[in-house]
Amino acid sequence: MSGEVLDRFRPLFQPRSVAVVGATENVFKLGFHALAAVTAAGFEGEVYPVNPNAGESIQGLKAYRSIRDLPRGVDLFVYAIPERLVVPAVRESVEMGGRAGVIFAGGFRETGPEGRRLQEELVSIAEAGGMKLIGPNCIGVVNKHARLNATFASPLAWFPEGNVSVVSQSGGMGNSILNELMDEQVGISKFISIGNRANVEFADMVEYLAEDPHTDVICLFIEGLDDGAAFLEKARAASRKKPVLVYSRGYTASSSRTALSHTGSVASSEEVYRGAFRQAGLLQVHSSSEMAATCKAVSMGGMPSGDGVFISTHSAGPVVAICDICERGGLSFPPLAPETARAMESFLPEHAVAANPLDMFAFAWTDTSLYLKAADLALGQEDIHCAVAVFVTGGGAGPTFPSREYAEIGRRHGKPVFLCLITPCALAHEIAEAQSHGVIALSSPEKAAQVLVNLRRLSTLRSGGG
Repeated sequence: MSGEVLDRFRPLFQPRSVAVVGATENVFKLGFHALAAVTAAGFEGEVYPVNPNAGESIQGLKAYRSIRDLPRGVDLFVYAIPERLVVPAVRESVEMGGRAGVIFAGGFRETGPEGRRLQEELVSIAEAGGMKLIGPNCIGVVNKHARLNATFASPLAWFPEGNVSVVSQSGGMGNSILNELMDEQVGISKFISIGNRANVEFADMVEYLAEDPHTDVICLFIEGLDDGAAFLEKARAASRKKPVLVYSRGYTASSSRTALSHTGSVASSEEVYRGAFRQAGLLQVHSSSEMAATCKAVSMGGMPSGDGVFISTHSAGPVVAICDICERGGLSFPPLAPETARAMESFLPEHAVAANPLDMFAFAWTDTSLYLKAADLALGQEDIHCAVAVFVTGGGAGPTFPSREYAEIGRRHGKPVFLCLITPCALAHEIAEAQSHGVIALSSPEKAAQVLVNLRRLSTLRSGGG
């Protein structure tokens, strides 16, 4: 079954050839940017620009006047043309053996009865020819592992390669999630903006990504579902194999109207969606930034095996915030065992109390080895399942956190280690340094705490706890 699913979508995600219909030299046209996106990503297959008004070449590539002039069997067609030209173009592509298509144009079912009729005709043609369509009304598909950028946004090729895949109904919200992932320095595997969902639904994508060897975490942005039962069946099966995070909007009157006119989606009540996602084992988040931060921890293997957290700091204020959020989310801060406390007392500064949470005052800011000694001892306790160090960055004018040694301690104990590195985005290289060693680094106490709570929720969901 897995091979069948992967093969079904191979022309879309791993095409041997791409035709850009509507390609042009005119920088003010979508077709210019669509062709530039494909070539700038370093796609290694054949690329065919198609435009009836073309000369000998477009952007340095041999140009074709029509789809019928192309070699037979082009895998993927990218349609950068007005909606009135899409249906005949898809019909010609199917006749020429096309297997997959991306349609940027709007003007289909989101616009009313005539648009709905047009989309139904489009789907009928594609289905008869075995062609999978992404869109209409979308920004396309990216597969970093195949150097494929079938969108009209060349900068999407800049995102680092990784193990996270994002499926979004909205191109704009998809970009928001991708930007947050980049800020968290998380690499992506695939990005799919599915728009109006002509004949490729969320259910299809979660089924595919559950089998995709390059995807370890699946992220979804949903405005509404037409066939909720089919989606939940596929999502439940996917969540048993890989973590699935979902961010859903469109519940208020105004946002629901916007969703309907945006991608033709009708949302149900928030309570219905929340319960359905939970039953399917999906972790629901409430912002693109929360999704990215949680996704980072999951993608880095940061799932603790239990609820016990050890936290150490040189500044108590952020720990107050973390403890509030964590304890309300079901996590605990187990007391140190007597032997652990005695061992800590041998090196803690004066007035510091061997406890969990552990405040080592400013001494630990200048002598960062105190963090390492404390974490090593605490992680030795069976009821402590992860460690969190809270450190206010010196910004180049003070000490830096010893991330390499901290990560090694975590690996030795077989438990994830987190760093709440309170730093501005201008110093994001410090977070990158920590993560290069395997430390899950987050830039605020609230974010760090919410991630810990979400990891607990995800663990409960995946174990069938609901």
